[in-house]
Amino acid sequence: MKKMSFVAGTLLCTPVFAQLPSAADPSITVPPVAYRSVFASTPAGMEMQASDWKEANAQVGQFRRGHADVLKWEQAQRPTTQPNASKR
Repeated sequence: MKKMSFVAGTLLCTPVFAQLPSAADPSITVPPVAYRSVFASTPAGMEMQASDWKEANAQVGQFRRGHADVLKWEQAQRPTTQPNASKR
C-alpha cells in the first residue's frame, strides 16, 4: 500500500516538474537581487567625544590583573546604601 501511494504521488508531481523552466536556459530572465548592506541596521556608535589615546591606555593599564581588577573596581564604585525592600 505504501509503495502504491509513493508511486501515485510521484506520478502526480511529474507534470509540475515538466512545467518548470530549465536552469541552464540562458533566455530566461531572472529578477535582479536587491542589495542591502549588512551594516545598515547597526548603530553608528555610542562614543560622544573622542578621548586622548594615551589617557585611555593609562586608564586601562591600571587594571594589572585584567577582568578581576575591573570587577573589584566596579564593586568599589557601587553606592554603600541599599534601599530596604521590606518597606513596601
